[in-house]
Amino acid sequence: MSNSEFNFGLRPRRPFWKDALMFLMTVVMVWGGTHIFMNYNAFAQVASFKFDELKASVIQSYEDYSKPEKTGTLKLEKIEGKRRPIFRDKTLKPKNQAKETFETMSINPSDDRIEIARINKNVPLVDVPNHRNWYQLERNIQGGLQEGVVVHPISREPGQEGNFFVTGHSSYYAWDKGRFKDVFALLHEVRVGDVVYVYRNAKKYTYKIAERSVVAPTETGILNQPNDKKIITLMTCTPIGTNEKRLVLVGNLIEDPKENTI
Repeated sequence: MSNSEFNFGLRPRRPFWKDALMFLMTVVMVWGGTHIFMNYNAFAQVASFKFDELKASVIQSYEDYSKPEKTGTLKLEKIEGKRRPIFRDKTLKPKNQAKETFETMSINPSDDRIEIARINKNVPLVDVPNHRNWYQLERNIQGGLQEGVVVHPISREPGQEGNFFVTGHSSYYAWDKGRFKDVFALLHEVRVGDVVYVYRNAKKYTYKIAERSVVAPTETGILNQPNDKKIITLMTCTPIGTNEKRLVLVGNLIEDPKENTI
């Protein structure tokens, strides 16, 4: 029939499943690109953190390999006609020693803050007023999140029996005017055993993370106040760019220097 005068050279129609698959792929690509663009700062933090981890791992592996006990060799240098192992750090200078000394000095900040060394975060703790109306309470919390991470109104104070509950954004609208809309983007990288420092009323409290979990937004048990424990709870939304679930980290108080004041 190819020579028929009614043959217009039309190609056979593609199967419906192929059209449906192409449509689905297009939707996923558009949604994914928009999602990453809207939460660019949060994803950039995650990518930078992962890259730094990889770089540190590579450098550490190289240093371990270059050690004499690994290679069986030992570098020698000639100093005033004598040969001895190289052990001196030529980059070590008095100003470096001073810098290291000041960085390790135990000076508490004058405002309330939380420090999470694993993700290099040192941010303000913000108190917000409680309210019987849930919607007004939510507005209070959202307003406080523009200034740092929020201490939930139900929280007990550090050092007291109970739950010191802190929440922060992992990501938020790109046009939001707050400076802390992705302050907890890296909270996903905090591990069990990591240490968290809380500076409250000019005192320093040290917590060690003991648990991590992902729960539904309707899980209110995370706000419970135990009478026999002194814990901290850190909460943020997960996955990044959504409010589908909540990432929850719980830590135990391991140091309570009641006399550690400025």
